[in-house]
Amino acid sequence: MDVADRLLPAIAGEDFARLRGVLARLALAPPQTLLLEGGDETARQELARYWACACNCPQALAAAARGEPAAPCLACPVCAQIAAGEHLDVLAFDGRIGNREDEENPGPVMAFNMRRARELKSRLRDAPHGPGRRVVLLMGLSPARDEAANALLKALEEPSAHTVFVLLAAQREQLLPTLVSRSFCLTLPWSETATPDAGLDAWEAALADFLHTGRGFLEKAAARGGLDAPQAARLLLSCQRALVHVLAGGASTGAPGPLADALAPLLAAGGKASPVHRAALCGRWLDEAQEMLRYGVAPARVLEGFASRLFVLLRGEAAA
Repeated sequence: MDVADRLLPAIAGEDFARLRGVLARLALAPPQTLLLEGGDETARQELARYWACACNCPQALAAAARGEPAAPCLACPVCAQIAAGEHLDVLAFDGRIGNREDEENPGPVMAFNMRRARELKSRLRDAPHGPGRRVVLLMGLSPARDEAANALLKALEEPSAHTVFVLLAAQREQLLPTLVSRSFCLTLPWSETATPDAGLDAWEAALADFLHTGRGFLEKAAARGGLDAPQAARLLLSCQRALVHVLAGGASTGAPGPLADALAPLLAAGGKASPVHRAALCGRWLDEAQEMLRYGVAPARVLEGFASRLFVLLRGEAAA
């Protein structure tokens, strides 16, 4: 049995073996900032914690001292504490956590706001508690948190002998370009073993057809009982997966599907905007739509706005 099956099951198996190997070799000279994109949220978080293990596990540190890949054992107390979110040198922040929620229900993952950013910058002046490195996980860095992210830019660009950062995002286009430019980027695979969501096939097909024709989807989404919040969230996740597939040039895991085919023209050469700019817009719109769902906005309204933006962008590029 793969040792990761027991401690970090979301990144176990062959799909993630290559990425774990990359991180073990990377830990010999850790980059200041690592960016993990693609996959699903659980896999991104577990791979980030694997990286934290590679930077702190006694076995990994001993291997690195010999010039060998720093593969963590995933069996010692240090690895167990990191996987459970209880290690003092591994800090996790999420920009999607509200300030009130952070104060009333404190947990191992803290809100990312200006106050936390200032506290973190102050904490970075201190040495880690153990012999390894302090690892700072940053997720949910939406445009609404740009101010807090900007507050950390100086820390991200100044080399540190004892602190490394990990940015987690579905797509790098959701982050400030200044953050991405300072990062070593790795793209996670999408699981081929995920159970097909048969109930979502019709919605994916309807959205893909709307992006081609401008017809059908808005009425379907607005119909009574047409689209609930869980369906809307899964449909947005499908859009994320399709966009990552397109950004990877079709090299990502799994078949492209109708949504990837519909989104592919956004990244074609030519048009009014560059492919990078169009991809950044899509990533931002996805992030905004997901945040609106979390705040209780009607699913039909969220998807109508998102789909209409994509259609206008596609139509404008086709006409250019």
